[in-house]
Amino acid sequence: MASDRPRRAVESSPSRALSGGLAAVGRRIVDVLLWTLGALGAASIVAALAAHLWGFSIILFSTGSMAPTIPAGSAALVRLVPAADLAVGDVTTVERPGQLPITHRITSLEPLPGSPSSRVITMRGDANAVDDPEPYVINDARIVLASMPGVATWFANLRDPRLMGLMTLLAGALVTWAFWPRQARRATIIAAAAVVAGSQVLGATEAQAAETEYQVVGQHLVLTIVSDEEKMSSMVPRERVLWQIGVDTRGDEEGAVHIGLGVAAGSVAADALRVDVLACPERWQGETCNGAAESWVNDTPLDQAFLPATHGDTRELGVTPAGDPVWVQVRATLARQEENVNATLRVDAWGAGEVVSAETDGGGKGHGNGLAYTGADGIPQTLALAGAAIGTGLVVARLAGGRRRDADREVAQ
Repeated sequence: MASDRPRRAVESSPSRALSGGLAAVGRRIVDVLLWTLGALGAASIVAALAAHLWGFSIILFSTGSMAPTIPAGSAALVRLVPAADLAVGDVTTVERPGQLPITHRITSLEPLPGSPSSRVITMRGDANAVDDPEPYVINDARIVLASMPGVATWFANLRDPRLMGLMTLLAGALVTWAFWPRQARRATIIAAAAVVAGSQVLGATEAQAAETEYQVVGQHLVLTIVSDEEKMSSMVPRERVLWQIGVDTRGDEEGAVHIGLGVAAGSVAADALRVDVLACPERWQGETCNGAAESWVNDTPLDQAFLPATHGDTRELGVTPAGDPVWVQVRATLARQEENVNATLRVDAWGAGEVVSAETDGGGKGHGNGLAYTGADGIPQTLALAGAAIGTGLVVARLAGGRRRDADREVAQ
């Protein structure tokens, strides 16, 4: 007996087929993104463990003292090893108390009498004509294992708090979107956890020092420039920014070395900045001089501080005997908020028949012969980033597997 119940029509319209195909492609794309997060998280935790357990880290080169072996803009993989494992010819990163690390090639290596684990080494950058001014006494150092040119900017950008925050928020948003509404509760928790973890990373990143250091090397004179370029380029009212210049000679020169400062052409609203200029016989530690400090300029608007010019475009502020180093510190403060303030400071040192110059924008004669600025993210910051990545990546990858199983069950039904 035939049933009177109407039969369900089998829909096979092209639009439904297209819709199903697009949905399948969308699921594939989401799964790829989620598994990519998982892979990045795993890579981050492996990198953090390698740094913590075996002493591996990444250093960045902003200048070319190791060119052509390691040109400016390179990143290098290094490992911390005992001094006894080093040899002449190794490229190593040496820590210097109160200064930035330096990465050069070992030119000589001798045991330190009375200390079996210590070594006395001299080093030289491949692009430099002479060894570094002083030998280094070390118990350990980071040896360069491999380097890659042109990627330092990419690594440095990863430390930008804004970029890290954006990546964290995007990861959380992706998780929420991918699993809403089926996994809404778990997805929302994961997104919130990602944001919280990201905020911890942001705090750690902002606390990292951003100082850079390079040298301008002449035939007889050497300038060592230390600055925080990020602070200098984004000043806020009443926050003091420091620019430090060490002036020294290379050998047994005689006579006097003169020091002058000025403001380069093209500066805008320089009167919105006020400066103090002080000199110290030793390197400044923050704003502390461990010797007798001398004040050269006291709380003066920048457009008036170095007038009248007495040597080219600069005003001579001090003189020191050849062989007696002096460290000049310029303390600049934004006195009022202006829509556009842009000023470039210039320092000249002259004596022994030559003039050596440097500017706050990193210009100046001989910048390519500068000391390599090197730095690596600290272990706590690396672990915090790895924790955020692994906590988001692996969990969402697990949810991706659950989502796939749900889809398979729906198809089976």
